[in-house]
Amino acid sequence: MKLFKKLFVLALALVATFVLAACDGDEQEKTVLTVGTPALSGDFVAGFGSSAYDVYVRDLVHGYGTLVETEGGEFVWDTKAVLDGEPTTTTDGSGNKTYKFKLQDDLKFNDGSKITAKEYVATILLRSSFDWMSIATSANAGYYLVGFDEYRNGSEDDQDATGATLPAYTVLDRPFTGVRLLSELEFSLTIAEENLPYFYETTMVSSAPLGLKASLPGFDVKDDGEGAYITDVDAAGTIKEVIAVSVNNSKTGQRYKPTLTAGPYQFVSFKDQIVIVEKNPNFKMNYEGKTPFFDEVVIKQIATETDVEQVIAGTVDIVSGVISAAKIASVENSTTADYVSYARNGYGLIAFAQYWGPTQYEEVRRAMAYLLDRRVFLDQFLGGYGTLVNGPYGEAQWFYKETKDELDDVLINYTLDIEKANEELDNSPYKFESDGTTPWDPAKAVEGTGYLRYNAEGEKLFINHFSASSEVGDIILLQYEQNAWQVGLEFQYQLGEFDTLLDHYYYGSTLSEDALTYHSFNLATNFYSDYDPYWSWHSSLAGSTNNPGMTEDDEIDRITEEMQKLDPTQKDEFKELFVEFVTRWNEILPNIPIYSNEYFDVHSTRITGLQSTPVWSWAKDICDIKLADAK
Repeated sequence: MKLFKKLFVLALALVATFVLAACDGDEQEKTVLTVGTPALSGDFVAGFGSSAYDVYVRDLVHGYGTLVETEGGEFVWDTKAVLDGEPTTTTDGSGNKTYKFKLQDDLKFNDGSKITAKEYVATILLRSSFDWMSIATSANAGYYLVGFDEYRNGSEDDQDATGATLPAYTVLDRPFTGVRLLSELEFSLTIAEENLPYFYETTMVSSAPLGLKASLPGFDVKDDGEGAYITDVDAAGTIKEVIAVSVNNSKTGQRYKPTLTAGPYQFVSFKDQIVIVEKNPNFKMNYEGKTPFFDEVVIKQIATETDVEQVIAGTVDIVSGVISAAKIASVENSTTADYVSYARNGYGLIAFAQYWGPTQYEEVRRAMAYLLDRRVFLDQFLGGYGTLVNGPYGEAQWFYKETKDELDDVLINYTLDIEKANEELDNSPYKFESDGTTPWDPAKAVEGTGYLRYNAEGEKLFINHFSASSEVGDIILLQYEQNAWQVGLEFQYQLGEFDTLLDHYYYGSTLSEDALTYHSFNLATNFYSDYDPYWSWHSSLAGSTNNPGMTEDDEIDRITEEMQKLDPTQKDEFKELFVEFVTRWNEILPNIPIYSNEYFDVHSTRITGLQSTPVWSWAKDICDIKLADAK
C-alpha cells in the first residue's frame, strides 16, 4: 500500500509536468515555481493587515521602493535601480530635515507607462489621508512629516479653489507642506523637528510608486510651491467614493487585484486559493541589479500536515517556516529536497492581560513563570531546534547578538522553582487563605484538595488561559496541572479558534467588567528590522492594538523614548538602552518569553539559489532562485 501511494504521488508530479509542456504547444516551455502555503486572505496592498502569505504576493508584484531592507535587515537606498544617487539632506532653522530625491529616468510600470516623481508623491498623499487611513487602519505614511496633522485632519472652515467650504477631512486641493513635487523626476520629504533624531530615520521618508491612474483615476497630483496636493481632473466622485471602487472593491479593487504594479512579477489571478503571477516584462532590476528567472510563480494553499511530503514528492517547490523536527528529519533522509535554515526574528510567549484580575500584579506574573520548565517546549515542541529567551528579542537581531553575554549576566532566567513562585505570591495580594486574613501555608498544599490562595477581599488566585494551538497549549496545561496546586493557584485552560484569541488579546481591555474572560494567551510574534519597543510597550499606547496587554511602567516609557531619540549613528548607545529596556521588561514581565526557534524553508532540489533570512523571504529572494540545471 505504501509503495502504491508513492507511485501515485510521483505520477501526479509527472502528469503536472506534462500538462505544463503540452499547454505551451510549440512555444518555449514556461519555467514555473510552485510554492505551498496555508490559506491566503487575498489582500495584496500594505496597511490592511495582510497575512504573511499575502505578503509574498505583495513582495513579488510591488517594487521600486526608494528604501530597501536587505537580506541582513539593513536599510539602504536603492541607487542601483531607482534613485539617481543617494538623496541629499538639508536642515532648516527650525530643525526640520528635508530629504531630496531624484529618480532614474527609465522606470516603468508593468503596462509600460513611465514612473515619475508624481507616483511617489501620490503614495504619501493618498496614504496619509483620512479616507485612506479609515480603511487601511495600520497605514502610517507621512506620519512623521511636516504638516501631517493639518493635511490629514484639516478644519471645518477649509475651502476649495472656488471658495466653497470643504467637508471636514477631505484632502482635495489641500497641500501637504512636508511633501514637495519638484519636477518630473524630483521630489522631497521633510521630517518634522519634533520627530528627530530617530534611530531609524530613513524609514520615515521611504516611498514607492502608487499607480495613480489605477488607485486614483480622475485625480492628479500638483504642487504650486506650498506643498503637493491631490486635485480633481475628471474624477467620478470624491476621493472616498473613488477608492471605494478602485482600491477597496472586493472583486476588482487594487487591494485584491493589483493590476498596475512595478515589481519583478505582475498579478494574473487569485482563485480557489491559488495565486498566479507572471514575469513583469518591464521590470528593470532589483537593488542588486538582478532580474527573476522563472516565467511564472504559483502560490497555492496546501495541507500543512503534508507540506514537506509534497516538496519531497515534487508537487511543490518551496514551503516556508517549517519547525517540526520530524519533517526536517524526512528532508535530511531525502534526495529530492533540501532546506535553508535561519534563526527566527521573534519569539514564542505567554501574554498577560495586565488590566484585570491576578495578572495585573507583576508578582503573580513572575510566579507563573517560575511554574514552567521552559526547556520542555524546546524538546517536545521544537525538537531541539530552538533556544530559550528571557525578553522580547530574537536570536537573529544584531543588537542582541552583540549584547548576549551582558544580558545573560543580568536577566532573570525563569526556571521551574516552586519555592520562588511561593515567595513571589507571598509578596502579592494573594497571600491568604479563603478567610482573607490567615497567611497561606505551602505545607498545607495537597494535590486535589483545592487549597488555594486568596486576597484580602476573598477573591481566589484563578487564571483562565486561552490557546489556539493544542500543540503548545497542551504543554502549558500539563505543566500548570503538575505545579499550580503547589502554590495555591487554580489554572483553567480553554482551547479555541485563533480569531477568538486575537479578539480577546487585542480588545480585551475594552470589554466591560462582566465580559472580561481570559488572563493569559499563548502566541508568537515576529519583529521588524526597525525594532522600536516604544510602539509595543509605551504607556501612551496602553489598550491599543500596539500595547493590548496595557503595559504601563515609567521606566519602560523613559527608556523607549530615549531609544527613539538616538541618531542613526549611535549604535553603541542603542545597544546600551536595549540592555536597560530588556532588563526592566524582564523584571515586570508583561509576557513570559519562552523560545526563539529556528525556521526551515524546505525546497525541491530541482531549484537552487534560495537563501532566506529572518527578514528576507523566498519572495524577496526571487531574483536569486532558478532551476538547478539552468545555465
